[in-house]
Amino acid sequence: MSKSVYIAGSFKNLEKMLAIRETLVNAGIETTISEPLQANGIDGCLQRIREAEITYILNFGGYVGKSVAMDIGYALGLGKPVYALEPIEDPGITHLLTRVVTPDDVIAELSGNSKN
Repeated sequence: MSKSVYIAGSFKNLEKMLAIRETLVNAGIETTISEPLQANGIDGCLQRIREAEITYILNFGGYVGKSVAMDIGYALGLGKPVYALEPIEDPGITHLLTRVVTPDDVIAELSGNSKN
């Protein structure tokens, strides 16, 4: 059974985030993402974090905004792993990540082909 992933990131990178979501879905990984003006706003985001096994932060350039920082804290508070695309610019947050991984790394790990 495939693990599920919730993708979080800045909406200014929405097109890139949707492309990575498509890559994960095409690899057979159940993947959810929040989009602007989506029903239930932040409550919907938190629900998707609760339902996913992994939260994957797509932080292009290392950037995370306040909402994504909250997503990270919420996932960690639930005891869920948090992966990120790049190290987070704020060194006080980076050490909390489970791993810094590419989408291909996520696919390999969740399909049982990880080198880690």
